[in-house]
Amino acid sequence: MRSVLGWIAVVMCAGSTLAVAEPGGREAEVGPRFVSIGRDALDAALAVAERRGAPLRILDIDADVAVIEVDAGDLGLLAQEVHARHDRCGGFVVHDSIGAAIADLPVHAGVAQVRPETDYPLDRAAAVRAVVPALDAGRIRDMIRELSAMPNRYYQSATGAAASIWLRDRWRALSARPEVTVELVDHGYAQQSVVLTIPGGARADEVVVIGGHLDSIAAGGAASTAPGADDDASGIATITEVARVLLARDFRPARTVQFMAYAAEEVGLRGSQLIAKDYQRRGVRVVGALQLDMTNYQGSDKDIWLMKDFTSAAQNGFLIQLIERYVGATWGLDACGYACSDHASWTRAGYPAVLPFEATLTTHNPNIHTPNDTLAVSGNNANHAAKFAKLAIAYVVEMAQVPAN
Repeated sequence: MRSVLGWIAVVMCAGSTLAVAEPGGREAEVGPRFVSIGRDALDAALAVAERRGAPLRILDIDADVAVIEVDAGDLGLLAQEVHARHDRCGGFVVHDSIGAAIADLPVHAGVAQVRPETDYPLDRAAAVRAVVPALDAGRIRDMIRELSAMPNRYYQSATGAAASIWLRDRWRALSARPEVTVELVDHGYAQQSVVLTIPGGARADEVVVIGGHLDSIAAGGAASTAPGADDDASGIATITEVARVLLARDFRPARTVQFMAYAAEEVGLRGSQLIAKDYQRRGVRVVGALQLDMTNYQGSDKDIWLMKDFTSAAQNGFLIQLIERYVGATWGLDACGYACSDHASWTRAGYPAVLPFEATLTTHNPNIHTPNDTLAVSGNNANHAAKFAKLAIAYVVEMAQVPAN
């Protein structure tokens, strides 16, 4: 059977101008990029412009978001400034045209246009409880350790590119079923996104997405030390364990399920944005997108925090039911600001998306985007991430409508 990703033509960055060679085997991006950024984070963009000795070009602005012009070579620096000034992961979205950037204004208009959502019945308890005990926090821990042992996974670095191949091969080893596919999505820079597809049966044209981002970042870009153990090796390792358990139990969903490791989240949600927009253009019916970005640092008094901005309120309510029924964890609601992770790409494309997070925005791992984002910060275990693995298992099984046992 053809995978859902087979519907996707190779996604390339339109309008890119390529020049200087990068360690990843691609050429460095240069030339203008058009960025929509939270208006409250304009001070970070101003700081980047001041470093370059040039005025900041503000092309449009509304109450929430501004559209600015940034050189492609400064995207990593912008990410660092947003993080340093606002403790925000991401916070901006990169576009290849002014028109695409301005289309995000006002941002709330895009959020309001979410397609009609599916029903969220909880009627697959036997199927969920049959697979949850097979989750292994030790496997999550070991994969975090392996990913964070790479010097960095920056989207334009050699190791960032190698991480895509490494993960593709790891995911391919999870199943020998010929219809289960793992593919790379080329965006035109060194790192590629990785997508594992379990085709559905009776409702194969409807898609459930579980995603996290593969890249990491620290000051210095491709030359930096950026282990990214929590941000976001923890999410990728959690997703991998969910896929492993389901495939080991010969999971055969009614809806198609896709596990996605996005490239270049840290520099403007670029991989997820291109995939989500391509799905939107072709009318792919994504019924839900769950983002796992940082799952292994327990910085606050509750276990799982659901981000209520730029997400689906209906799906957040569904997650609360899943947590209470299957995970046995505590939960709370928080907000993360504009474009703080890849769920925002799906939301802006009109799909229901959610972001369960490790802590509140003010109590998350303080070591992210530095060389200190290591597994040791989380006690060299993945006990917190295991709660998110349980939630993701429940989400996939209930959303994919596995026949009741």
